Amino acid sequence: MVAAYHHAAAEAITRFGGHVAKYLGDGVMAYFGWPEAHDNDGERAARAGLALLEVIAKLNADSPFSSPMSKDGGDKPKLAARVGIDSGGVVVGAGASKDTDVFGETPNIAARLQATATPGTVLITAATHRLISGLFVVEALGPRTLKGIATPLEVFQVVRPTGVRGRLAAARSLTPLVGREEELRLLLSRWQRAREGEGQLALVVGEAGIGKSRLVAEFHDRIRDTPHIWMESAGEQFFENSPFHALTEMLSQWLQLQGANDSEEQLERLERALASAGLKLDEAVPLVAELLQIPVGERYPALTMVPEQKRRRLFAVLMGSVFGAARLQPLVMVVEDLHWLDPSTLELQQLLAEQGATVPLMLLYTARPEFRAPWPMRAHHAQITLNRLSARDVREMVALVATRNALASESVEAVVERTGGVPLFVEELTRAVLESGGAKLAGREIPVTLHDSLMARLDRLGPAKEVIQVSAVIGGEFSYELLRAVHPVAEPDLQAALGKLTDAELLYVRGIAPDTIYQFKHALIRDAAYEALLKSRRRELHRQVALAIDEKFPVFKDAYPEVLARHWTEAGETEQAVTEWQRAGKAAEARSAFSEAVEAYRQAIALLKLLPESPERELRELDLTYSTVRVLIFTSGFSAPETIQAIERATALAEQSGNLKQLTDLMISRGGTMFISGALVAASAVADRALELALREGSPESLGRAHTLQIATRHARGDLAGPEEHFTAGLNFFYEPRLRGGSIGSVSAFGNASFNAWMLGRADVARDRAVQMMAAADTNPYGLALSRYYAAMLGAYMREYEQVEALATQALELSDQHQLTWVTLVSRIALGDARSRLGRTTEGIELIRQGMVGLLEMASHFGASSYTAQLATAQEHAGALADAVETIEQALRVNPDEIYYRPEIFRIRGELRLKQGQSELAEADFHQAITLAQKMGAKAWELRTTMSLARLLAQQGRRDEARMILAEIYNWFTEGFDTADLKEAKALLDELSV
Repeated sequence: MVAAYHHAAAEAITRFGGHVAKYLGDGVMAYFGWPEAHDNDGERAARAGLALLEVIAKLNADSPFSSPMSKDGGDKPKLAARVGIDSGGVVVGAGASKDTDVFGETPNIAARLQATATPGTVLITAATHRLISGLFVVEALGPRTLKGIATPLEVFQVVRPTGVRGRLAAARSLTPLVGREEELRLLLSRWQRAREGEGQLALVVGEAGIGKSRLVAEFHDRIRDTPHIWMESAGEQFFENSPFHALTEMLSQWLQLQGANDSEEQLERLERALASAGLKLDEAVPLVAELLQIPVGERYPALTMVPEQKRRRLFAVLMGSVFGAARLQPLVMVVEDLHWLDPSTLELQQLLAEQGATVPLMLLYTARPEFRAPWPMRAHHAQITLNRLSARDVREMVALVATRNALASESVEAVVERTGGVPLFVEELTRAVLESGGAKLAGREIPVTLHDSLMARLDRLGPAKEVIQVSAVIGGEFSYELLRAVHPVAEPDLQAALGKLTDAELLYVRGIAPDTIYQFKHALIRDAAYEALLKSRRRELHRQVALAIDEKFPVFKDAYPEVLARHWTEAGETEQAVTEWQRAGKAAEARSAFSEAVEAYRQAIALLKLLPESPERELRELDLTYSTVRVLIFTSGFSAPETIQAIERATALAEQSGNLKQLTDLMISRGGTMFISGALVAASAVADRALELALREGSPESLGRAHTLQIATRHARGDLAGPEEHFTAGLNFFYEPRLRGGSIGSVSAFGNASFNAWMLGRADVARDRAVQMMAAADTNPYGLALSRYYAAMLGAYMREYEQVEALATQALELSDQHQLTWVTLVSRIALGDARSRLGRTTEGIELIRQGMVGLLEMASHFGASSYTAQLATAQEHAGALADAVETIEQALRVNPDEIYYRPEIFRIRGELRLKQGQSELAEADFHQAITLAQKMGAKAWELRTTMSLARLLAQQGRRDEARMILAEIYNWFTEGFDTADLKEAKALLDELSV
């Protein structure tokens, strides 16, 4: 058994590059860093220690021995190991024995440390912890006194790897940080607050090469002595339209999926990580495993959720895993190059940014100046804008890069002058001078720009130059296998070239061939190599890359259709590019990654127009434009210019093709656009045309949507009888599955019909329709958000403002999460109205204004009269009577065709005039409101205004008249007696009868 243990221990040690020095009975002494040194020997030693514990556990499970522990039998004996690791300098030499001797304190400390360890644990000293900080979850055990060691040593227990390395970890050395002391102090201050449980966000902004990544690396180095988890990923230019790409890269590194032997081990690693974060595995594992493409077999039930529900649950699990890990140990999540980050990963970062204020979490981001953060700045957020270095700092940096190589003063001043204070320019230009072998700048050997400087470096690479140029075409990060497929030179030559590139620190490398992944040190390096190619050569290389992916990498092709599409695009192969962009759009849409879908469809349409005109091209354009309309309605809203333009183009194409189904759908969408834009007369005409087409086409989906549009347009114009007719005619169609959750579908039908029923004085019917509306929302994100907004509006009509606040909050959260702009804005108005009526007038007014401004910016004018009236009411509650009067006048002017809310606007103006002492004008307003309500058949508005008039008449001594008019309208009602208006009317009648 001991022999098996020795063999397993040696295998674990050598697997991570260690050297078995000697066996000491049942003990093993191993060196990492001799006879061969690595840049991460501390990490290798810690990984070997954990691996040793794993193999011992396996030995215990597989052991055939059955030596009893006691005379009367019992359990088998079990092996247990304790591991101690220390790091430091030693002297290695040959001793009297055949074994190599090591002289120094480090082996002694490691031996003493393991003697104090609990069986089954790996302990390290502070010296080792500094080398591996952030790479492992560790537990600080405090100082320990070791036998023979003069002073107590800080001791840590290694729990498990975090699975993540920094992007700069592969670099042999980093130039000392220069000129960033203030920025570094800010980061360290924010980190201290994060460690104390106050989550922090720091966004480092600056142009390419300004030193964003270097600042992050220095920050990482400064916090090595404090236990933490370090997770890192980055946006990539070729993957900016790949949903969750950066996130999956981060998770894969964190979980060390590439190092797993098989998918079973990958799944086990995922389970351990999620369990340690406190998540329920049955709920969390299937979602994350699918994202990471880890098969779960029969261990977990198959996911049956629709894509958007799955996406919401996935976000919840991912956030839970981050927050859970942060509570286990303070966590730093670094995401670089946000300007290239895929929208789905960015959406997750937005959620973390908004909800991470109460956990030990520091979000550290980098981005170029053109990036605009989608989250609002909060107290725990900080933005650091990096400026260029001063001339003094540049000179200091040149000296640090050159180290022992003195540069001529002329060369130093040329670097100062020509780099403009950009650190990367300084570093690379200085290296170019050094690599040229000269201490002075001569001729064009040191060019005036970084691009030329990098080109000089590339020219000195010899055969490796072609390799780096081919690599630049593939992308910022690429696999050895794909490079070899595109550039099929002899394998020794290819590996030699890659070795030269990594030695020159132009590329970073991770993994072991053939699974090696290479990454350009900086985007500018890649750009320089790429631009050096002739355009014809570039196109040919892109074509070769596309062919290789298409024919030899089916998994990559299926996972990243947008990457293949970009290569076909750059290759000038328009037909293939259109096909792949369309496939990328459909894949993104299926995952509810709407922003990526819109971009993919737009790329396809733009390329399609380069093909010769033909009926087939028009049909493809119709299909693509139709898909674009479908997604734009969710992301930009009906009234956005890009949505209108897409609808008009698709309609023209549908008319040319004679496709009645698509023409009908687009006519309905066109009517929706006009409706939201406030052109209600035109919208009604289009709604009539759409219904005619739907009756000809005959499908339940088209008929349901056409009747839905009729309900909305007729209700808005004050024709309350018309919506009831169309609700009855379309009722059977509203249950069509394809209408659930759509922009003009079941939710809109039941929602607008509920408003209509309330205005007609049928509150119970309105509530029943609202229940049907909520059921129709199903799991579709748009339907869920819209149904909550509609329910909030019905609650506002019924004056149930606490319920309105809750529903509007839900609608706002859902629409914000899924970037449903129109719903976000109108929900903000509904929430503001509710809060102003519940006493939070200042906040309410601001919310209403924000929503109205946003709607105006997206050319959405429907509802403007009601929103303006709500603002006037909020101003009245705030005591700003003059402002309220001016605002209510605007409400009457804003859209005269918008009748549905107009009786209430007259009533509000009457109440405001009463407060100004203008009773005659107020009474005229009340009469005008009642007349219009009676014309519409709007019994609810008539009742509410009659109460206002009755109070005025009572104040004037006309109590009998007041009681008579109020009793007449009150006695009409047969339902809804629990609503606020009817209860108030009953109380007023009782008061007038005394």
